[in-house]
Amino acid sequence: MDTMEAETVALYELLGRHWTVGAPVTSVAFDPAEQAVAFALADGALAIAPVTDIEPPQDRCRVALDGGRTTISPRRKPVPPLTKVAISDAPFHLAPIGTSGFIASDRSRLLNVSATGVTHLAANHGSAIDLVVPVQAGGILAASGGSVIYYDSNGDVGWLQERAGGNASAMAVSRDGRRFAVGADSCLLIRAFGPRPEPTASFEIGSISNLSWSPDGSWLAMSVARTGVLLVRLADARIVRIPGYPARVASLSWSADSRILVTSGGYRMIAWDVSSLGDAREQPINRATGRARFVLVEAVDMHPERQLVAAGYGDGMVVVARIGEPDELVVKPPGRGPVHALQWSHDGQHLAFGTGDGEAAIVTFPPHIFK
Repeated sequence: MDTMEAETVALYELLGRHWTVGAPVTSVAFDPAEQAVAFALADGALAIAPVTDIEPPQDRCRVALDGGRTTISPRRKPVPPLTKVAISDAPFHLAPIGTSGFIASDRSRLLNVSATGVTHLAANHGSAIDLVVPVQAGGILAASGGSVIYYDSNGDVGWLQERAGGNASAMAVSRDGRRFAVGADSCLLIRAFGPRPEPTASFEIGSISNLSWSPDGSWLAMSVARTGVLLVRLADARIVRIPGYPARVASLSWSADSRILVTSGGYRMIAWDVSSLGDAREQPINRATGRARFVLVEAVDMHPERQLVAAGYGDGMVVVARIGEPDELVVKPPGRGPVHALQWSHDGQHLAFGTGDGEAAIVTFPPHIFK
């Protein structure tokens, strides 16, 4: 192990809590109150960890009087174990709901799971649940059997839209909660949020595997089979195609100001400056971020407040970089399988992720680390 790798391992141990969960981690979610992190596992189990660290890094920081250098002392106590809950016998969908809980799908059923792991049946659709996505107000949307159902923050049915499309392959809700988008039957469908939708906007663009709405509601970004990334500006139905990715784009994330779209699917983090799109420009400017490697980026997530992006690689490495700059903070060294699930907390203090070899982790960053 060289010096740089040793320093990275030390950083991961000092700032992170990590657990072996026995199955690949397929998705990650913070509950709305940020009391817990849930890791969905490929074997149908849900692993839940508290966000609060009993020995947070900031309590272990020391500043030297003679030079001002900050050091972090190792943990004195072992990391408490996770809470594991049996949800299904197969991979499932996961989303936060209410003030401090989660919704998990079990084939045709929706289960409400508390931050402490208490589970009860929320609904039974009778047909397979295609997707579950969160709504800003605290509820969720569930797609099942060609219909979309809204559940409020208490888990009660708010409305139902029948024949909203075929089997949904992707779904997203606008930040203002007024519209939602569905990818179904090689089409992008835009519908009003509510039981009596306004006329539907529809685009025939191919099979969609991922959807992400810009925070200001002006753009929809999506991963389209054999096309790469596609942007749709809803005000004038403008379509911007960004081809040339070496792999499927499985992860899309917007900056808080809606100017930058970061994607996976390349050998480095791909950061598109969408604000650079003028009427004459066919593609946005690519702002080179982080370092190029021989391993694909599998997951990305923009910091909720800063121009920072976290990325997980196919070899298990996790890094954080500033948009448009080459320098990186290596959060986790390679190992334990690809990182397919990665998410910042709402306050940007914690980064949760999971790997294909069954490691779940929460890294807590001390204040002012990203000056």
